[in-house]
Amino acid sequence: MRYSLEKIFSTDLNKALLATLIRYYPPIESNEALIDIVNVLMDGLSRGDVYIDMKKIPENLELKYKDWPSYHMKALLESGWTKGDNSPIVLNGDLISWRRTHNEIVETIQKILLRNQPINHLSKELPVRIEAKNLEHLNIQQIDAVNLVKSEQIILLSGGPGTGKTSTILQMLLEALTRNPTLSIAMAAPTGKAAKKLKDTIQAGIEDFDDPIKDKLSNIPSKTLHKWLEAGPNGFRRNSQRLLKLDLIVIDEMSMVDLSTINGLLDALTKSCQIILVGDPDQLLPIGSGGIWQILQEKETKTNFQSNSVKLTKSYRNKGDIALLRNILKDKGVDAFWQLLSKKEDSTNTLHYLSSIKSIPDPVVRTLVSYRKKLKELTENCINYIPDEAWQSSMIEVDQSVEIQKLFKFIDNLLILCPQRYGPWGVKKIHEFLLGKRFEKEVHKWGEATPIMAKSNQPEIGLANGDVGVIIGNGEKRRFLFNVFSEEQRLVTRLINPSRLNRYDAAYAMTIHKAQGSEADQVLLLWPTTSKVSEEKTSNKFYSDDYEKRMLYTAITRAKKQLMVITNKEEDF
Repeated sequence: MRYSLEKIFSTDLNKALLATLIRYYPPIESNEALIDIVNVLMDGLSRGDVYIDMKKIPENLELKYKDWPSYHMKALLESGWTKGDNSPIVLNGDLISWRRTHNEIVETIQKILLRNQPINHLSKELPVRIEAKNLEHLNIQQIDAVNLVKSEQIILLSGGPGTGKTSTILQMLLEALTRNPTLSIAMAAPTGKAAKKLKDTIQAGIEDFDDPIKDKLSNIPSKTLHKWLEAGPNGFRRNSQRLLKLDLIVIDEMSMVDLSTINGLLDALTKSCQIILVGDPDQLLPIGSGGIWQILQEKETKTNFQSNSVKLTKSYRNKGDIALLRNILKDKGVDAFWQLLSKKEDSTNTLHYLSSIKSIPDPVVRTLVSYRKKLKELTENCINYIPDEAWQSSMIEVDQSVEIQKLFKFIDNLLILCPQRYGPWGVKKIHEFLLGKRFEKEVHKWGEATPIMAKSNQPEIGLANGDVGVIIGNGEKRRFLFNVFSEEQRLVTRLINPSRLNRYDAAYAMTIHKAQGSEADQVLLLWPTTSKVSEEKTSNKFYSDDYEKRMLYTAITRAKKQLMVITNKEEDF
């Protein structure tokens, strides 16, 4: 039979994909239930889920055929789409996945396993050695991780927020340098914010260290993975033919690393390079390609890394009710989280606010009005510290005056987070409220003190996707101010002509995905639906339990001091 592409699909992309499958892999037995299979697999990829468990009924999709999974499994088997090494879909027990992504994961794990062997760095002792006092503040799990540096080429360090991952990284680097001070070491993260945060935390941790070890640790460069790989329009310029000459690399925020990037890095590293992978497996998965970090944490995969994998479980950062909500969500799931949030009284650092979905909630309006006013005042103050000649350049470094430091510290104090860009309480709605309905087409009208976010990697000007800056000046002097790392690994402030940025967006609010790797004193989370079912619209949940759990976990763990969760009133359903 021939399919009609006017059937129910989640997106036009799904329609085109099914048409391609039918053209290149004609089903042995055609069945319209395959429409559901394509939609479910593509919906999974949109959340970063590579493998779909057929035993679980899809919670956020309306299926054309309700008899899931028996009817769909039968249709899939009869189609021939899971038979042979060239079939488009992989069926493993009850799990289905796209073969291309599955093969990428298998290839990546094999590359990591090939490097999973003992190391033998030559020992050249420094005058300064690790003494017991340096390890006194570490728990047994952290000490185990530090000891792995002596013997393992691949180390997996996992843990939630406040479990001491960065403190452990510092001691691991100290151990490596004490054993061999000639090592070439690098630090990396998926985003500029995360790379900067890692560098800042390491710098703060070595304040009381003595030279020469302090200088060596201070000079370890921290860049985005794309910058290390010299990403360009045609791929990575660092590869197996042009290797990174490193002895050790630490990759932080591994939960955000996608398959193509980790594969590119593994290809670009020398065979002897020691690799320390660090991350929180409970955070959101990378969109579209699956998260290798989460797969490395699964029981079946982790058995291959038992001797070189450490999970930190003791929390050292007491965030009061923020920590309580995080732990309930992590241990008991989304329903328990919402129940606790609805029943508990507002505390000093956690608030729950109910609002009508028909308008931007009052606390968000009040916060943004105050934030915008203060931001304008701080930005105007900075102009006095920028010399006249600087405005003539398309890009120039300016002195990091006290006023400029105050400005960027203030920008980092607030995060307004939304699950999505579009829809009620989406990022677009908030920016329309502040900048007008046509804000996307009138970027040249965005006023001074508007926070902006780079939306692409531009190593030639030091910017990475997700970096946040601010508009400064007006008219011919309208420029963008960003904090970036120079090639010498100094944190510098650059004044950049708007014409130099390829793509950027307003940054008063951002999606939860974009906020990964960031932290702020105050976080306002707008959640336009809860895990309750909307009887009027659909019998399905708006998000699957696992996706909702990861979204909420990632959002609330961005808050350092205060969290407000804003949900809509039931009457809005």
